Amino acid sequence: MLLKSILNVYNLLLSLGAFYLGVSMFLKKGVFETFPQEWIGVLPFNNWASLALFGIIVFGIGNGIASTYGFIKKDNKIFAITFTMGVLFFFCTIIPTILLGVWYLPTSALFVLSIIQILLGFFGFLTFYLFSLLKNRNRKNSL
Repeated sequence: MLLKSILNVYNLLLSLGAFYLGVSMFLKKGVFETFPQEWIGVLPFNNWASLALFGIIVFGIGNGIASTYGFIKKDNKIFAITFTMGVLFFFCTIIPTILLGVWYLPTSALFVLSIIQILLGFFGFLTFYLFSLLKNRNRKNSL
């Protein structure tokens, strides 16, 4: 199924992106040189290292496992896993915006990426569900 392959590659790309950003945060490269003082006490993180660790564990490893599962297993649980990871990604993007009261440019990109992940999981599940309904309906009509 083409949608399943697209979904697995997308999960893999999100995983690689999370690892890349996490390592950049650990190394304090570029925009991650100094942690914004206005974030301390508002967000549950007080430095880039703790935020990087959270991102690597939850999104890097989580999407990596989802991608690997999708490539190895031939069942359709990958749609639910992807949808769940997308919802988690969405809420982890929106909650800091609500807490800080500011919408940053990278937040827009993360928001779009999370919506794409949610839609891929939802459409995959919907396609599988509709296909199985049609298959069962045709089987009943042939009897």
